[in-house]
Parts: sequence; structure tokens; C-alpha cells
Amino acid sequence: MKTRRISAILACIMLVSLTACANDGPSKTPDESTAQTTEAQTTENITTEETTEETTESAAALTLNEDLFSDIGLTYPQLVEKRGERKVTELIGVEGGIGYFFENGYGAYIWGFSELDYGRELGEREGYPVPRDENHNIIAEEVQLPKSDIACRTINKIKAKDLFSNAAFPLDVSDIKNIEGIQDCRWGKDEIVTSFKYYFNFKYNNVEITVYHDDPETIETDSEARIWC
Repeated sequence: MKTRRISAILACIMLVSLTACANDGPSKTPDESTAQTTEAQTTENITTEETTEETTESAAALTLNEDLFSDIGLTYPQLVEKRGERKVTELIGVEGGIGYFFENGYGAYIWGFSELDYGRELGEREGYPVPRDENHNIIAEEVQLPKSDIACRTINKIKAKDLFSNAAFPLDVSDIKNIEGIQDCRWGKDEIVTSFKYYFNFKYNNVEITVYHDDPETIETDSEARIWC
């Protein structure tokens, strides 16, 4: 009788031990636990760094395209070296001058008729001999080039997307006023100079800028600008 009782007690002890092992599952060594903790911390750090970089990029301040403004003051040969050859089929006649387009330029680079190289000195009352067709349109393929020593002071027909850096379009007109260095902001209705309805004018580093747009409060990517010195 006593032997049976001892056997029953031992059986109960073994059963409890087996149940405890099943619930605990396989144990982890200290090295495995440390490795998993380190990996989790490393992943968290990488995620934090990526999030910080994305936030920094998205928060980049609105600025003006300094590369565009660096073209003001360059001569025709200098612009050819920097922006590529002239696009002969893209040329505009403006009041008092001609706008030349370049392969990698930002718009129409303007020189006055008096600044073109006609190959000779013009008479006192002689008109500017710019080649024109029977409809009095300038012949782009034959028009003279600017004199090599005269700098470009005006660029017209600049797309708004090329005027600004870090811009999210449509761009709120009020955001432009917060750009560092902007002065003398003025705006109003246009409808005469261009086909756009409104203009926004300001100065930056002794250069005057006018943006022409259709919505009174926003500027789209295809809005046009002019800069001159």
C-alpha cells in the first residue's frame, strides 16, 4: 500500500514538471536575447534617421533659382558656352529688340536692336536692317546675333517652375513675400502686356522680377516670369 502511494506521488511530480516545460517553451541564451535587442534598437535608429531626412527635405525653404539669375550679365558667347547653341526656330521679336532661346536656357534672352551685330556701322537715320519676310516677320534663321561684348540684361518667358526652387505648385502668392531678400512687392491686374490676368512684381538683389499668372492668389507651373536688371 505504501509503495503504491509513493509511485502515485512520483507520477504527479513528473506530470507537473512536464507541464511547466511545455508552457515555458525553449529557453533563450543571453547572447540571443542581447542580439535581438540590439537589432531592434538598430532598426529603430535607421527608421528615425530616414524619417528625419524626409522631414528635412520636405521642409526645404522656398527660394529663387540662383542658376537662372547667374545668367544676367553674361554676353552672348558666354551664354552659348553655358547654355548651348541658339535654337533658331525659337526666337521672339519684342518691342525694341529680339529674344533668343538656347538649348538649355530658361527663356528668351533679350538684346535690343541697337545691340545686334550688323557687320558695319549704321547711318544716323538708317533703320535696323533685321531680315524680314513679306509679312514683316523676322526671319529667325537669318537674324543677326548680339555683339559679343554686350551683356544680356533681360530674360523673358521664364516658366514659374524654373524661377523658384523647392516650390510646391500651385504656389501661394503670399509665400513669395517670405523669401529672404525679397523687396518692394507689388501686384495687380495685367491684361495688356501679356495674355495673363494678373502680375506679381518684386525686387531681388538689384534684379526686378515680374510673374504673370491667371489666379489672383496662386501661381501655376506654366505661369511666366520676366527678370531684368
